[in-house]
Amino acid sequence: MSVENKVYRLRSCIALVRRGALIEFFDSNLRVGFSLDLKYSNIVELLQQFDGLMTVASIGALYPEVLLNELSDLVEFLHSKYVLIEIDEEYEQSSLHSFPRLINTLESYFHSTSAINNSLRKGWSGNVLIVGLGAVGTWVLHSLVKAGVKNITVMDDDIVEESNLHRQDLFFEADIGTPKVSAAYNNIKTSYGTGLYTYIKKMQSVEDFEQLPCIPDMIINCADYPSVDHTSKIVSDFCLKNRISHIIGGGYNLHLTLVGQVVIPGVTACFHCFDKVLTPINAAELFGVKKLNRKYRKIGSLGPLCSISASITATEAIKLIFGVPLEFMGVINKRLEFNLKDFDFGAFSVQRNVDCEYCS
Repeated sequence: MSVENKVYRLRSCIALVRRGALIEFFDSNLRVGFSLDLKYSNIVELLQQFDGLMTVASIGALYPEVLLNELSDLVEFLHSKYVLIEIDEEYEQSSLHSFPRLINTLESYFHSTSAINNSLRKGWSGNVLIVGLGAVGTWVLHSLVKAGVKNITVMDDDIVEESNLHRQDLFFEADIGTPKVSAAYNNIKTSYGTGLYTYIKKMQSVEDFEQLPCIPDMIINCADYPSVDHTSKIVSDFCLKNRISHIIGGGYNLHLTLVGQVVIPGVTACFHCFDKVLTPINAAELFGVKKLNRKYRKIGSLGPLCSISASITATEAIKLIFGVPLEFMGVINKRLEFNLKDFDFGAFSVQRNVDCEYCS
């Protein structure tokens, strides 16, 4: 179908600002923009006609002084720049009613409403496994549920303790002594009317995943015992073997909130690509350092800090499960660190090792 006969809509996240002959297009979702030198005096009014109801030809007929072929060229350009979205399918009213902001966000990543409908179907039918329901995992879980992800399995063997309540989501005093996965299930079911798949199990080896009723489409590692590196290696080895996209665990480490990377097997740097780079760096930094044996040592891990890591992880997970194009993923080939002292984010980047014996 020619451009003239297609229907487009100005995305609701796009702001138009006129500065003389320049028109600025600003995406308030992604916080990016660009400018065009458009001297036509009614250009803003014309662009606002793209409301998803009229074809390009119909809009062009309202402005006979504008050549249709020039308008079509402009439309194609603005469509390629995610300013105009093609309306080739209607959204389901139930989706618009329940998840308007999710749809608005997804519109920044796709060129047509049919692609967004496919994205919604992919996200709501995908199977996600969250390993570890602690100070990061609970916030991640809650965020995914709010986004409408329906098929979520949670894996943990801990029980809710009083010390969990100040920094972990979904748990309350009445849940103390209850398995975390059971408490999460009950509270999610009560609040949202949707269930979870629960797996009361400590992840100790790749074989623990073989007992799942189905292989997940994505795994998010939020387990940190005996260490995030240890659990992330187990998740990585299983996911690379089965070509499953996964997110390496984040958490709290002294004054840094760590956010692990998104791994797409065969496409992005994997856990082992990072480990090969980080191991000599960590060894040099810790050379001669001795660990003190201090019993009952508890540090950091405030709820807001944990939720910073979880919010970024959940956002990347939502993009991944809903099939957002790779160019819009924020934490691939990099690990983020949020510094509590300075309130700054730092990024440590590692490119995929094409000779990696694990992911090549």
